Amino acid sequence: MLISPDQEALIGRVFETYLTEYHHGDILHLIEDTTEETHRPVVVNAMTLFEANMEVGDYFNAYPNDVLAIFDKVLHRKGLELSESASPKHYGRQRTKERMRLTLHVRITGLPVCPELTRDTIPRSRDVGHFLSVTGTVIRTSVAKVLEYERDYMCTKCRHIFTVQADFDQFYTFVPPVACPNPDGCNSYKFSCLSGGSEPATCRDFQEIKIQEQVQRLSVGSIPRSMVVVLEDDLVDSCKSGDDVTVYGVMCQRWKPFYDGTRCDTELVLKANNIEVNNQQAAASFLMNDVQKEFNDFWMSYKHDPIAGRNQILLSLCPQVFGMYVIKLAVAMVLAGGVQRIDSSGTKIRGISLISYLF
Repeated sequence: MLISPDQEALIGRVFETYLTEYHHGDILHLIEDTTEETHRPVVVNAMTLFEANMEVGDYFNAYPNDVLAIFDKVLHRKGLELSESASPKHYGRQRTKERMRLTLHVRITGLPVCPELTRDTIPRSRDVGHFLSVTGTVIRTSVAKVLEYERDYMCTKCRHIFTVQADFDQFYTFVPPVACPNPDGCNSYKFSCLSGGSEPATCRDFQEIKIQEQVQRLSVGSIPRSMVVVLEDDLVDSCKSGDDVTVYGVMCQRWKPFYDGTRCDTELVLKANNIEVNNQQAAASFLMNDVQKEFNDFWMSYKHDPIAGRNQILLSLCPQVFGMYVIKLAVAMVLAGGVQRIDSSGTKIRGISLISYLF
């Protein structure tokens, strides 16, 4: 991990505060049924989170994989705390803790709309290691598969047992370490797999899809490019061919294991953290509560002086232009629009305002 312990502690505190304020009820709802071993997401709005602490946003842009791992760790800890406080007599068992550790996931959405983070075109090699939001059309979906992502190995010399994660960069192959990781010290490099010949113990759902650039977003004459997207856990089977999707994830490179005399063929893929189907607007319901809360909190703070609240909104309207209060107020009224009504005689009266400038 490239993040220092102090930075990890800061990220953990900020994210735990965010979960307590915005997703306390969501986490309680997800952990109600502890018998289900299904993967359950907590959708986090990036803009709201980064507004609380911009330093966390900088770390997220620089080290997305490390920060996402910290987010998941904090979410698991928060879920356990709420579970134990909700019904302490049913918790504290190792199996329950392990199940929650494997099934709760942080899903990022709502990235700022800027060229560095949001793309309508397929990213390139210079974007490797960055967390991006990519919009495209699904042109192919593979069959959902079962993926073994962990194996236990034992050192043949010191009998130390350790766990090896499947390497995403090498198509989920298991690469044993070059030396024994025993903290007591061991120079052996020979290991035996403890799960050989038996059924895999730790598995997850896995699927690959291919997305293509949307033609209507490209310049005339451009040929749309495509890219593979890797889906895991609850993201599997979340879309089908023909769907317009927005994928949030980390750009990665992957390659086949090396062999003598063969050429290394590197492929660019997007490891998805979240996926939104735009033609269904499935993710809109997740954001509605946050938007409604922000709206209510704003006007609650100005309930004794609503004109001051209106003026605060006008300050954010074209802030580069100083003054011109009346003009900004008129433009804001036109942008907000109105509601059409029908009078007693049956005549329709439009509610849309019109504005004209005279110079």
